[in-house]
Amino acid sequence: MQIKELKSDKLYKEYSLEIPFNEIDKSVEEKVKNLIPNVSIPGFRKGKAPVNIVRKKYENNILNEVIEKVIQSNTSKLIKEKKLKLFRQPKIDLKKYEKNQPLEIEIKIDLQPDIKLKSFKSIDLLNYTIDVDKKLIDEQFKNFISSQKSYKKIDDNRSIKISDKIFINLISKDEEIPEYLRNQQNLSIDTESEIQILPEISKRLISKKMKVNDKIDISFDLSEVLKDKNKKNVFFNVELVSIEEKVEFELDKEFLEKNGFKEKSELKEFLKNNLEKQYNQGIVEIQKKQLMDILDNQYSFDLPQGILDEDFNEIWHRLEHAKKDNKLDEDDKLLSEDKLKARYKEISKRRVKLAVLLQFIAKEEKLTVTENDLSKAMMEYSSRYPGQEKQILEYFKKNPNSIENMKGPILEQKVIDSIISKATIKNKKITDKEFKKLEAETFNIKKENKKQRKK
Repeated sequence: MQIKELKSDKLYKEYSLEIPFNEIDKSVEEKVKNLIPNVSIPGFRKGKAPVNIVRKKYENNILNEVIEKVIQSNTSKLIKEKKLKLFRQPKIDLKKYEKNQPLEIEIKIDLQPDIKLKSFKSIDLLNYTIDVDKKLIDEQFKNFISSQKSYKKIDDNRSIKISDKIFINLISKDEEIPEYLRNQQNLSIDTESEIQILPEISKRLISKKMKVNDKIDISFDLSEVLKDKNKKNVFFNVELVSIEEKVEFELDKEFLEKNGFKEKSELKEFLKNNLEKQYNQGIVEIQKKQLMDILDNQYSFDLPQGILDEDFNEIWHRLEHAKKDNKLDEDDKLLSEDKLKARYKEISKRRVKLAVLLQFIAKEEKLTVTENDLSKAMMEYSSRYPGQEKQILEYFKKNPNSIENMKGPILEQKVIDSIISKATIKNKKITDKEFKKLEAETFNIKKENKKQRKK
């Protein structure tokens, strides 16, 4: 094996390797000899065929496996010889393979940063609590009533308009998308809601001036929804089943009983509990952001350039699409391309730094993601889509990569919980106004892009 160093940074290496062809030839020969006892070839007794005949028949079938093993073996030798401490698996690119010629590969390696953990006890965090008083509850109740919508089925044959509730049948022939998206019957859609089963479906159907019993074929960009760049144009057949228009809402006995309440006071208690839950979720996000800021300030270490480049390129790719679709954040629109790149390189650097640090802490604390953790996460995700839980769980079973994508956030939360459990915590009561002010200060979108705020 001949080794040539192409690039050398503190935490990043690139090598070119030439592996003699005879090493591959020898491995193929050994593999063929192992096959002979179990091979039946016409004209020869089982296990008695000559090596050259067996090789001629099976060489192409085993070549890829042999090449992969030879590459892995030589990569391991390189790592051992250079005494490299890997941060992640090397990226290997097969540059050249020709019979009787050396095999040429290029290897890109990110190395482990030198991190020395500090005592988590030195981290000071505030545990905020909000006193949900009567005035706040009454305000929440008033907002709830004003937000409620009642609908009545229309008699005339008009087209859809904003504020309607519509019912549609939705069918796609694309079998690669989840069942819960592929086939929906009598699906209810609030045209005013920001949450839509397909991107801007209400807006699209309104623009088509659809009426009851109309059917159209329409394509949607599902690349963001499914996290699959190949799903830019997925076609659906949409049938408008019925239209209901909005009427004035009344809090009556029928509404209370339909929603599981006997009295108005029970509804108020439910809203109080829900409000407390929302505040608690907000407090968790604030505390997480404050913790990330502390960790960012406490630690300074070199970062693997390969990971930095990947992360920034991913962010920039999304920004270019947002720019093309005129969906850039308002403060981003004000910047030149150079300043926009500088902003997101800083964001990327922070993201990578914190991700590397949390991964290192997880390793030191021996924190892992269990099957039980994944099961809970899948159940929690499916519960967001009432009535479709079975289809979503079935989708997870058929698409293991979707489950793998859950591991990162689960492990991150475990690390955060572990740090908080060891940190110095002080309790502090705040009012609703103080909470809103704290939230605005913590997630200052003038200094940091809103989409990145959770880091």
